[in-house]
Amino acid sequence: MATVKFDRVFKVYANGQSAIQDLCLEIADGEFLVFVGPSGCGKSTALRMLAGLEDISAGKIIIGDRVVNDCTPQQRNIAMVFQNYALYPHMTVRQNLEFPLRMLKLTPKQINALVSDAADKLGLGELLDRQPKQLSGGQRQRVAMGRAIVRDPAVFLMDEPLSNLDAKMRSQIRAEIITLQQRLKTTTVYVTHDQVEAMTMGDRVAVMRGGKLQQVSAPQDLYDRPQNIFVAGFIGSPAMNIFRSRLRKDRHGNFCVDVGDRAIAIGTAIIDRYQNLEDNLDRQILVGIRPEAFSVASADLTNSITVTVKTIEALGHETIVHATAALDFIDPDLYGSEPNQIDPTPTDSLNNSILTARIASSRTPQIDRQLTLKIDTNSLYLFSIDGDRLH
Repeated sequence: MATVKFDRVFKVYANGQSAIQDLCLEIADGEFLVFVGPSGCGKSTALRMLAGLEDISAGKIIIGDRVVNDCTPQQRNIAMVFQNYALYPHMTVRQNLEFPLRMLKLTPKQINALVSDAADKLGLGELLDRQPKQLSGGQRQRVAMGRAIVRDPAVFLMDEPLSNLDAKMRSQIRAEIITLQQRLKTTTVYVTHDQVEAMTMGDRVAVMRGGKLQQVSAPQDLYDRPQNIFVAGFIGSPAMNIFRSRLRKDRHGNFCVDVGDRAIAIGTAIIDRYQNLEDNLDRQILVGIRPEAFSVASADLTNSITVTVKTIEALGHETIVHATAALDFIDPDLYGSEPNQIDPTPTDSLNNSILTARIASSRTPQIDRQLTLKIDTNSLYLFSIDGDRLH
């Protein structure tokens, strides 16, 4: 096992395109860290640089106590599992598992013992004499994992290994990877664009955007305390509703925010979470409300908003409602690393903004009818107009 460290790592291609910018990240011995982000964010590039498949432009990559910038992939003692399995089609499962061990020039006895152990851990015992074309996608992915395991590497690297599987198989293999990593205690770096994988698998999750690390935290902390509106909008499905508002106090001296034409009181849990609310009084801010923070109200209540239902997604156990609301929404993708990326000027299209709410399936609304949604005031997220979390 080994620690991994990215020390001010940059990747700039010959055409001047910057893929990774000043990546600083430490991964603990035995930790399962997941890189997540949209396409082109730099997550796979970071993994490939760690593997030695991409040269870095500046900085240091350290595995254990050794700087590996100039080391070949073989010298780094890592094992990589790819999206496309990368199995040799003309070899049996046993031969695929044996191949990396033969490259290490181990004895037949050692090879047989390691292959048998890996096959037992992954349930491949009955498949050892089959070729890849005779296996299902899930079985092929197990073989690819087995080929990584037999080498007993210092670090496992996994590049979207489940994206070719159907939903049921993806869930099954995901659970198997978690169990296997907990048993082996091998440092693992996993890349995915699927936030469900990221949130359920990682000890910590590193959110990337535009080649920059946005936040690295435990999954629940990412959900509860996103550092900016990009992380807030990316983590969670359906995505968080984020809109312009103003922080002020009502006539009783209580903190509140404007939600449409109403003043919504801020719950005590939110007041305790943010320490600088007084510094932002009477300022324009951004407010985030997750879809699950709404519930259907039978009447027009305090701390509620009235919307007009446009579409619904009936999912059986719940219903997703998309409705127009008089709110000035922000697209989190407009948020950048530089200040003042969000135009503080309110738009004129408030009634065309779409709000998303997740409600109980027993309360199915009607299309083009008004619906009153009560807001959980202890589930608000507050950001500066530049998009960074208030502290």
